[in-house]
Parts: sequence; C-alpha cells; structure tokens
Amino acid sequence: MSYTGLVLHGDHVRDHVEQAQAGERLGFASGWVTEVNEPDAITVLAAAAAGTERMRLGTGIAPIFLRDPYLAAMSFWSLQDLSGGRMTAGFGVSTPVIVDGWHGQPWGRPRAHMREYVDLFRRMTAGERLRHEGLYRTRAPALPAADPPIPVYVGALGEGMLELAGEVADGVILNYPTATSIARAVEAIERGIARAGRERAEVRVIAFARTVLHESYEAAATPIREELLAYMMAPVYRGVFTGDGFGEECETFARRWEARERAEAIAGISERFVRAHAVVGRNAGECREQAEALLAAGLDEALLYPVAPAGAADPQAAVLETIRALAPRQAGGGSPAH
Repeated sequence: MSYTGLVLHGDHVRDHVEQAQAGERLGFASGWVTEVNEPDAITVLAAAAAGTERMRLGTGIAPIFLRDPYLAAMSFWSLQDLSGGRMTAGFGVSTPVIVDGWHGQPWGRPRAHMREYVDLFRRMTAGERLRHEGLYRTRAPALPAADPPIPVYVGALGEGMLELAGEVADGVILNYPTATSIARAVEAIERGIARAGRERAEVRVIAFARTVLHESYEAAATPIREELLAYMMAPVYRGVFTGDGFGEECETFARRWEARERAEAIAGISERFVRAHAVVGRNAGECREQAEALLAAGLDEALLYPVAPAGAADPQAAVLETIRALAPRQAGGGSPAH
C-alpha cells in the first residue's frame, strides 16, 4: 500500500480538519501537521482530534526552540487526553531563519538540544518531577503520566541528527526525500540504532511525499518549484540537495537568484529535480508507482502530502480530490489497521 499516512495543511484550521475527516473515512491511519507560518500545530491537532475518532495525529514537526520541554509536555499531555491516546510528538530544530529571524529565539547546538529535549519530554510526560540544570532548566511540578505513553519522532536531515534520531526516537521524519537520499538516511539512522543497542524495528522511518495529481506536468510542477525556492535558499537543505547530486542545479539557482533573475531561477528548477523530490503523476496509478519506489528505498511509511496544481480554482477541493484518489481504501479495498 503506497500511502498510509496523510499530511494535513492549508490556510485555515478548518481546512486541516476537513482533510483529517476525509482521510479517516478513506482509511488513512495517521494525520500529520506541519508548523511554519500557517495555523499553529497545537491548535490544529486539538481541532483535528475533536473532529476524528480513530486516526493517529502528530506533528511533523514542532520546532523545539519555540517551546520549552515543559510547555511541550503540557500541550501533548492535553492532546493525548483529548484524543483518547492518539498523539505522536514530532520534533525538529527548524532553521535559524524561522527560530531567530521570525521568533527572536536563540538557535544553536541543535543535536545537543534535541537529545536533552527528547529525554526531558519523555520523563515529564511519564509523570516524573524534575529538577534539571542543563541546556534547559526546570523545577516544574510533575504532570499526570500520559496514557498511553506518547511516541516521539524526530525530523532529521543531516547525518548527525539522523544518527541521533536512531539512538533516541521512536521514529524519524524525512522531508523532500529522494530514493537515494532515503537510502543514505536509513544507513545513518541504523548507525544510531546500533550505537544505542536497539533493534531496527524500534524506529519507524517515514517521509512526506509531496504529490500533485494532474494531467499537465507544468501545472503539477509549478507549486513544487515555488516551494522548493525556500528550501534551496536554506543552507541545510542546499547541503542535502548537493550531496544527493544536485549541486550544479543549486549553484545555478543561487546565481540567478542573486542576480535578481527571480522568475528565471524558479523556472530553471529542472524536471529532473522536481520529479526526484516530489510525486508528479497524470493519474493515481502513476503516483502510486512513484510512492512505491520511495518505500522500496527504505521507508517504513510514505505520507501523502497532497498539493493543489497551479491554477486550481479551489485549492482545498483539489487537495481533497487527491486524498480521495490516493486513499488506502481506493488501492486495496480495505482499511488499514489503526
């Protein structure tokens, strides 16, 4: 089964909820919420939890530098209580632009912060009262223990963070993966798993698969190119793209952008680059085939990230149509286990 989870997104909280409800009806086992500059993840998860009954819900990801561990523990304990035990806490370090530039918070020592954050979050949501002095300081009273315990996933890109995720997380979230980058990421994750004396089955590796379903390649590629713009300008992603064999393309893009040839820079993102990083298909069969290739590269689960094609009169309707076309029940006639 190519897609088993669903990434919820949109300009409004109600868009996320409508997608979650449609996804649950159609057999998606999980719904994941991003947090950048649209609705905040905690509000969306609360609304989605209230509007669904069975779907697991999680963040993909919530930036750790924007919430201290105790606040995160309080929020996810509350969401676990509201949802009847369906939450997954997905954490990431985000980028200096977002953390420092947008929010005015300090960003630094990402791996050390992530290791300590995950440890504190787990202990706090287990009901432990802590007096801790480290990168994070806390003398907070104990919370009730979350029931059941809340799984912790880590969003990771670089080799060091991937290895750390293999050591400490229940799962790893990959963003904008290619078949080759997935294979390398899994190798790094497995090094971390081995270092911690864990088993591979203890860590699930999942990835966002941005998917545009449209008969026109250009209509499908345009929103992917526009989003890739921001990622290609971020040093951490540019490093990943370069390591994956797209260094020359990144250099050409940067040169055009710096020369203020903005339209040319975006239009110049090649079809090879787009197809390597997103699922672009004329029909559901083509999309499923591409998603299966990502799974074969080493993923445990591909998450459908439905993207409206350029020119869609109603983007939300286009997203819902993609959810219907690529739902698990459409593929196999049955619902996955929840």
